Amino acid sequence: MPRGKIWGYLSLIVVLLLGGLFSYSAFILSNDYSFETLYPFSYFTIAVPIGLVSYALLGTGLWIGLTILTIKVVPPMPEIVEKKDFSKIQAFLLCVISLALAVLLGYGIYIKSYWALAIPAAVISLVILGSVFWVGVAIITTRTTLPDNK
Repeated sequence: MPRGKIWGYLSLIVVLLLGGLFSYSAFILSNDYSFETLYPFSYFTIAVPIGLVSYALLGTGLWIGLTILTIKVVPPMPEIVEKKDFSKIQAFLLCVISLALAVLLGYGIYIKSYWALAIPAAVISLVILGSVFWVGVAIITTRTTLPDNK
């Protein structure tokens, strides 16, 4: 078996194991959803990285929405356009949702809520693990064009 396919299979196995372990430890194993028992330093070592990454993603969503809202576009000729453009409404909703989620995240971190950190951590982790899984599948399913004897 080619070395690339071996690495692809290994990445798939590791991603599935890590995803399962994360889901088990975050949602099934943990019965006490409180950070009250943690030392403040331990809490901030968890909250700061998750908060920064979450705020970066929410800020990106807000920036995209504001860019769409403020861009000046020449309207096309009426006879060419057959359907209505809802991009401004969708951009406004993206901005409102991004701001609302940022406020909820900030409040959740302030009151030391387990779910305020668990949900963004799960989303971020599962997206990264899904990306690695996809790369592994792409490596496994890619055909090689070189002959076997080279």
